Amino acid sequence: MFAGLGVAVAAGLALGFTLTRGGPENAFAQGPPGVLASGELKTVSWGTNGTVTVERTRTGKVILRFSRDFRTQRAPALYVHMGSRRMVLQRPWGEQSYVLSGAGPAALHATVQVFCEKCNKAWGEAKLHATNAA
Repeated sequence: MFAGLGVAVAAGLALGFTLTRGGPENAFAQGPPGVLASGELKTVSWGTNGTVTVERTRTGKVILRFSRDFRTQRAPALYVHMGSRRMVLQRPWGEQSYVLSGAGPAALHATVQVFCEKCNKAWGEAKLHATNAA
């Protein structure tokens, strides 16, 4: 009887810790802040360059960040594609970031594309590689 009670208490404590920390679906956001993956943007059909990184912030958010030296051609319908995610490109130059809610380990090996919807072409892309901090 005491053994069963001990197991029940241990399971309850474990469940409490899991709920408090945000559960396993949020496990990727746990850990120290820093760069988790990075890649260099290469031109596919229009001049595109710069660096993209996946970073964990001090608050536990996982973000995709474009470097200050990011540049691509201006167009009215530019998007960032990353796996199944599609985000409107904020501007065709400079540092910018996008929150990757619910991101998991697959984000560390994704391909990031700057995509023009109007011409239906990738203008540039970067293959991400995990860093030692991941």
